[in-house]
Amino acid sequence: MLKKILLVLDGSAAGIAARNYAFQLSENKGAGMTAIGVLDTPWITAAQPEPIGGASFKLQRDEAMIEHTQEHVVHLLKDFAKEAKTRKVEVESVEAEGFPTTEIERLSHEHDLIVIGKTTDFHFDLDEDADVTVRHVARDNPRPLLIVPENPVADGKVLVALDHSLQSSRALHMFLLLGLGAGRDVEVLSIHDDEELAQIIAQRGVRMCAIHGVKAEARTIRAAGNRGETILKEASDAGASLLVMGGFSHSLLKELFFGSCTKKLMEQTQIPLFLHH
Repeated sequence: MLKKILLVLDGSAAGIAARNYAFQLSENKGAGMTAIGVLDTPWITAAQPEPIGGASFKLQRDEAMIEHTQEHVVHLLKDFAKEAKTRKVEVESVEAEGFPTTEIERLSHEHDLIVIGKTTDFHFDLDEDADVTVRHVARDNPRPLLIVPENPVADGKVLVALDHSLQSSRALHMFLLLGLGAGRDVEVLSIHDDEELAQIIAQRGVRMCAIHGVKAEARTIRAAGNRGETILKEASDAGASLLVMGGFSHSLLKELFFGSCTKKLMEQTQIPLFLHH
């Protein structure tokens, strides 16, 4: 069962949505929660091309940015503590300094689940690489990750994208072990160019759900090619409010975390993603 959540605080709209999602999850499951706010000094102080005599200016600018960013981090943590008090939820707050991925990983070993916005804004100035921390945490962290978009869909079914890989099986298993399927309408989706194999995989997932007291239905699609697009369409058509997935077969784990499949899901979906590998 879910005992403790690690919430990654940042200044983005998705980060705020992640905070609300984590509070609801904590209340529903009776789980403890820790919030981490990270002052990304390595990014602020990183070496940059400077004109002659510009080093002194950069030092002053870095100091000002560190002070400004730290004020934002402190503000986020105070707001989090205030909301926790209002909701009567016992929480912990951690103010860290360093590479966000490293600091998140350090704390994750004491938690069951990481909740993070699908774009991260530790610099309080979103850019095209705003999801880089999410991708790195997904790649390197041993804990499952729940990625929350800016406007998450609510009150829908859970869609489990399942194939015959170890990563996919682990994702479903962890989802069930944490009790996240309890009381939810679950559909197990298997996409494969072999329809018979897709049916076998989907039914296997349904039986695993039943073992954990979760009623699920099987759905199969005979298809090849970009499964990310198919998953997005099926999730939308099903009215899903949570997508559970791990690595895919045919050595697509790398693609899942770094390639077009995951990039498309993280950029376009409005459905929270539960990822584990």
